[in-house]
Amino acid sequence: LNSSNAGKFLSLLNIPLINKKIISAINLVIKSYKKNKKNEDQVFIQEMVSNVSVSGVLFTKDVDSGLNYYAINYDDITGSTDTVTSGRGEHSNRTLFIFKKFGKKIKSSRFKKLIDCVIDLEKVIKSDSIDIEFAITKNLKPYLFQVRPITTVKKWKKISVKEHERYLLIAEKKLEKIFKKSKHVLGKSTILGQMPDWNPVEMLGKYPSELSYSLYSKLITDDTWAKSRAIMGYRDMSKHALMHKIGGQPYIDTRLSLNSFLPKKLSPTIGNKIINFGIDELKKKPNLHDKIEFEISTPSYIFDLKKKLSKRFKNKLSKNEIKNYTEKLRQLTLTFLNEEKKYSLSNVFNQIEYLNKIFSNFNNKDIRQIPKLIFLCKNYGTFNFSILARHGFVGKSFLNSLESEKVISSYQVEKFEQNLNTITKRMLNDLYLVQKKKITPKNFMEEYGHLRPGTYDITSKRYDQIKNFYFKTDRKKTKKNEFILSNKQKMIINKLLKKNKFENINHDILFDYIGKSISLREYGKFIFTKYLSLILEIIANYGSRFNLKRNELTNLNINSFLNKNSYKNIKKLKILSKKNKIKHEKNQIIKLPLLIQDISRARIIPFQVSSPNFITQKKVQGQKLFNPSMKKIKELSNKIILIENADPGFDWIFSSNILALVTKYGGINSHMSIRCAELGIPAAIGCGDQIFSDLLRKKSIYLDCSSSAIYSM
Repeated sequence: LNSSNAGKFLSLLNIPLINKKIISAINLVIKSYKKNKKNEDQVFIQEMVSNVSVSGVLFTKDVDSGLNYYAINYDDITGSTDTVTSGRGEHSNRTLFIFKKFGKKIKSSRFKKLIDCVIDLEKVIKSDSIDIEFAITKNLKPYLFQVRPITTVKKWKKISVKEHERYLLIAEKKLEKIFKKSKHVLGKSTILGQMPDWNPVEMLGKYPSELSYSLYSKLITDDTWAKSRAIMGYRDMSKHALMHKIGGQPYIDTRLSLNSFLPKKLSPTIGNKIINFGIDELKKKPNLHDKIEFEISTPSYIFDLKKKLSKRFKNKLSKNEIKNYTEKLRQLTLTFLNEEKKYSLSNVFNQIEYLNKIFSNFNNKDIRQIPKLIFLCKNYGTFNFSILARHGFVGKSFLNSLESEKVISSYQVEKFEQNLNTITKRMLNDLYLVQKKKITPKNFMEEYGHLRPGTYDITSKRYDQIKNFYFKTDRKKTKKNEFILSNKQKMIINKLLKKNKFENINHDILFDYIGKSISLREYGKFIFTKYLSLILEIIANYGSRFNLKRNELTNLNINSFLNKNSYKNIKKLKILSKKNKIKHEKNQIIKLPLLIQDISRARIIPFQVSSPNFITQKKVQGQKLFNPSMKKIKELSNKIILIENADPGFDWIFSSNILALVTKYGGINSHMSIRCAELGIPAAIGCGDQIFSDLLRKKSIYLDCSSSAIYSM
C-alpha cells in the first residue's frame, strides 16, 4: 500500500525453451531480490504473449489527483509488451483518459474489452484504486500481467464525483452549441484545438486567468483576427469569435479558421468542399493541429501549388474547381505584393509607427485611459499586427515552396532567416552595448522594459521591474554567412515568377518582401505589447491603491475596467475576483485533449503524440534546464532549455549561450520558431504533453533537427 515496487525487480522476456537458459534466467531474477528475498517468494514463469495488438498500464484513478478517470498509457504500434513500463521508444507515451461509467460509449473494441475486464477486476478485489499492467492480442484476448494498489492515494484531494460531473456537463453544453452548423460558416463540422491559428495555449498557457483570456479575446480573437483577413481579401468571418473557453482552457474553432483562409471571391460550393476536406484531414492526422496553415489549408499562392492541390484534392475537387481555386489564390497573393494597397507592408508599418510615436502621451497611473488604450491597441496594434502576421505566413510559404521545388537548399533557407534584421537581434545587440557601457541600463529599459515572460499575465514582472536585471550576455556572435543566390537561381526564380504570371515581380522584389514580412511581423508584436503592458500596469497601480493585489486582479475580466461604474465598486471587484478564482481552480478537475473532435471528447480523452517543429539542421546533446529563472541566468549557458509556452517576453533567454530550446506548445511559424531560426539555435517547438513530459523525467536530451528526432537520455 505504501510502495508499488514498480520496476524494482528484474523481469526477463522471450527466454527460449532451452534448459540452461531458463535456469540462468531464474537465477538472475532471484539475484535481483537482494536483501528483500523471503522464503515464501515465488517465481512465475509464463508463456510469452504473442500477436499483441496493444499493451500498457491502466490506472483506475488519475494517479496525480485521484479524479474519477481510467487512465491508460499504451503502445499499439510495436507489438511489444514492455515499451510503456520501460519508457523506451517514441510509442511508449500514448495516453487515453476515460471518465468512469462512460465505458459503454467507447468506439474501440479493444479498449471496450479492456474496460469491461477492469470493471470486473475492481469488483473481484474490492478496490477502485488499482494499477494494472495488461496486453490485448489481435483477436481481442486480454492478459493481466500485474495488479497492485495505487500508492499516491494519500496525496489526493477529495473531489466529489457529482461535482466533477457537473463541470463536465457545463463543458458539454458549451461544446454542443459550438458544434452546431452555422448559417454563414462553410463546412458541416468542426474541430476545436489549442494550437491551431492564433495558438492561444502558447501565448496564455493551458489554464489562462480571466484577465489574460479576456484581453486576448478583446484584442484579437473576438473580431480583429477576422477583420484583418477580410480587408486583405479573405472570406469575412468577423461576426464569429475564433476562441472559446472550455473547462477553463482556450480552444480555436478550426472551421472558422479554415473559412478565413479562403479567398473572398471563391464560390461557396468549392469552399464547402475545401473546408470539409480540411476537417476530415485533421481528424485523420491530428499531429498537424499546429501546422494547419501549411499542411491542411492553402491560404496563399506558392510555386508548388498546382502539384499540392492536385494531390490533396484528388477525387474531391474537379479539374476546373482546382483551376478556379488556384487562380483566385494567385490573384489574392499578387495584391499582397502591391505597395499601393491599404494592407501593404509599408502602409501597415506606418500605422504601427504612428502607434509607437504617440505612446509617450500616456502614463501608468490613470485608470480612465484604459478604454482609449484598448481602442488604440486593437485598431492600430493587433489589427495591423494581424495583417503583418498574414504577410509573414505568406512570406514563409514562398520560402518553403522554393525549397520544395529544389530552387534553394534548406541550408540557404537557414542562412536567409539568420540574416533577417529583427527586433530580437536589436535587443541582444543593445544588451551587449550596455555591457560595453556604450548605452545605459536606463536607455535599454526605456526601449525593452515593457517586455515580460507571459505577455498577458499581470502577475509576471516586466524587465524593468526585475531587481538586479542581468545586463550581460555570454552569447557568442554567430558568424554571419551572407545569403546569396547564384545567377542560375536568380534566373530560375524569375522564370518561375513569369510562368506563374507574377508580372513586375523579380527575385529581388520577392526576397525583399519575404524578409520584410517576417521581420515586420515581429516588430508589430513588439509595439502593440507596449500598450498591452501599459494596460496591465495601470490596472495593477489602480488595484494597489485599494489593496487589490496582482494575483487578485488577474481573476477579473478586462470589462471590469472599461467603465467607472465597474472599477469604482472595489467591494464588488473583490467578490468577483474570489468567485472567478474558485471557478478557475474547479475547472482544472476536467481533463480535455489538445483537439476536441466531438462532444464525447469531454469524457473520452485521447492525448495524442504531437509532431514537434524542428528548427535548423543541427544536432546537439546536453543537460536540460526546465523553466529557467531570470535571477539565475548564468545557469542557462550550454543547456537545453525546456519551457511549456514562450512568448516575446522570454527573449531574455537568448542573451545566454543556450544549446537548444524545447517547448511544449507552439507552431512552425510561432514567435519562438522565428527567433530560433534567425539566431541559428536548434529547437523542437510544440512537442505536446507526451513528449515534453518524457523529456522532463531525464537529465539530458539528444536533439537531431536534421532527422526530426528528440530523445531523453
